[in-house]
Amino acid sequence: MSAHHTSEIDIRLNPDIVVKKYAEIFATTGRVHIPDILTPESAARIHEALTTEVPWQTNFNDGEKGYTLHKIQVEAMTEVQRNLLNTHITEKAKYGFQYIYNSYSLSDARAQKLNQDLFINRVLDFVNSEAFLDFMRAVTGFQEATYADAQCTLFRPGHFLTDHSDDVGGKNRLAAYVLNFTPHWRPDWGGILQFIDNHGHISQGFTPTFNALNILKVPQKHSVSYVAPQAEGGRYSITGWLRKGEPEQL
Repeated sequence: MSAHHTSEIDIRLNPDIVVKKYAEIFATTGRVHIPDILTPESAARIHEALTTEVPWQTNFNDGEKGYTLHKIQVEAMTEVQRNLLNTHITEKAKYGFQYIYNSYSLSDARAQKLNQDLFINRVLDFVNSEAFLDFMRAVTGFQEATYADAQCTLFRPGHFLTDHSDDVGGKNRLAAYVLNFTPHWRPDWGGILQFIDNHGHISQGFTPTFNALNILKVPQKHSVSYVAPQAEGGRYSITGWLRKGEPEQL
């Protein structure tokens, strides 16, 4: 049981952020990195929740089909089975879109009424608060944005997400966002949010800096680079999309 009780802190934006500055960057490049996005207390509490209470699952794909393994399923696998799965994922990554990482969808958990006593669910409420949505509209210029979905993600050594554009028909995605909660991370450990230009070069990369928000316009080609074996700890974040229309599930 956490030391935090019913008098939990509210998640708040850092009041000192100069919105105009970041709106200008986003308007020019279609992406922006905003450091110190939340109050220090908010960021510390979310990090604690990510590292202590989230029931992580393993997400990977096989072609168009996505799979989720729950912790109990992963623990039940033999070493041979794990190695076979990793080999299969590595082979698939040579030829097309591929990913493997840990995740936990706050949007799905809310829809299914699962684990709603966890503090981490408050992040879903926060990204759908008028304070956050107004901030996102001001930075991106997307006044039509009505809600955001959210999932917790954890990239450990061996995890990666190959290049893609986030443009999925019918999802009404305007921009992707990444709230980063990794206290110490070296860029040479991988896990970099990379933007890929028309010539196949990395035009920009964002290191997962603690308490920073990355926003990127959809569609835009990007990837998360392979997390190296020497990476210490995990790359923790909360990701989702700013969307328009009626919420699917909240």
